[in-house]
Amino acid sequence: MIRDFLSNMKPMLLRFGLEYRSLWKAQIMRDLLDRLLYLFAFGFGMGAIIKSMDGLPYLDFLVPGIAASTGVFVMTMAMTYGVWERSTSYKLYSAWLATPLRLPEILMAELIYASLRTLPSILILFVLAGFWLKAIPSFWGAVAAIPVLMLANLAFGAIALCFTVHIHRPLHFAYVNTLWTTPMFLFSGVFFDLQHAPALLYWLSQALPLTHVIGLVRPLMTGQELYLANVIMDLGVLIALFAGGYLYACRVFQKRLLA
Repeated sequence: MIRDFLSNMKPMLLRFGLEYRSLWKAQIMRDLLDRLLYLFAFGFGMGAIIKSMDGLPYLDFLVPGIAASTGVFVMTMAMTYGVWERSTSYKLYSAWLATPLRLPEILMAELIYASLRTLPSILILFVLAGFWLKAIPSFWGAVAAIPVLMLANLAFGAIALCFTVHIHRPLHFAYVNTLWTTPMFLFSGVFFDLQHAPALLYWLSQALPLTHVIGLVRPLMTGQELYLANVIMDLGVLIALFAGGYLYACRVFQKRLLA
């Protein structure tokens, strides 16, 4: 069964690969420029005022948060507007489902493609931050952070799919950005240490997946100590969100397409 699942996904991934070949320059520049703007604006703006955070130079503190947040925006955009257009406007899902492909395979291919699409931007960000700004203390920690970021992307994408299956007008996706991605970006510890936040904000932040991503990525990239209990909890949250969101989206989307 798993073998058939992977075999059926292959043509979808090849299809997305061909699409990426024609769009990669624009996609990398768009994704990377957004992250660099935040990095330079806050790194050199707030960094001139806040010299250190959580015992780290502020720029060292900021870079892992910027890297971790990349998937929030890319995956949300891809799994909302992208999936909605292919399934509704262009009717591509109907065409794909007329082949031996099944909906779970299509959605998994969408998630994997969108997740891998962030990799070049993250690598360029690491190179600039590490070699130019000297803001990544642990090289091997940054390497170890990459699979964590890919898992995080899958979790962000699965959550975005859960929004998509209930939305029938693209205008409503604006609420996803306003009520989900932007608050998560601002209050998950990207720019400040949550230990210094008010108690209510701290506990609310624990319900946001980006908080758990940063909890893994920042210690890896800065060479700080990682505690096994925290690693198990953070990874468990991300895996649960990915698996639960994906299965829920498959079930609801199947009903919607057949309605």
